Amino acid sequence: MDYIKSLAKSFAITIISIFIASLLLTCLYYFNIVSSNIYNIMKLIIFLGAIFINSIIIGKKAKKYGLIEGLKLGGLFIIVMIITQASTKNDFGLKTFIYSIIILLTTGIGGVIGINKKTSHNKN
Repeated sequence: MDYIKSLAKSFAITIISIFIASLLLTCLYYFNIVSSNIYNIMKLIIFLGAIFINSIIIGKKAKKYGLIEGLKLGGLFIIVMIITQASTKNDFGLKTFIYSIIILLTTGIGGVIGINKKTSHNKN
């Protein structure tokens, strides 16, 4: 049960950080401080950065197999994304599939980095 709470807490922190950063970015876009191209790129960077950082944190908390822990977080995001798209009647096309692969790669790499930082920190 503690593991599910930890995963839910990390998921909630990620969602909140994405929401706050996106709100700030949207305000900058609304007042024409950033262009639409920069806005679209920054949306992707904010999302991937937030899940990457939180997968590193999950990897540090893991006892072993940081890759699996990162992939679990990525899978949770993909499930939420699929449910959201199904509820809004959007298609699950090639663009969404590629985005899902990028999410899994990002969280997997973050989990591996997190577990490696944990083990290198414990050796010193």
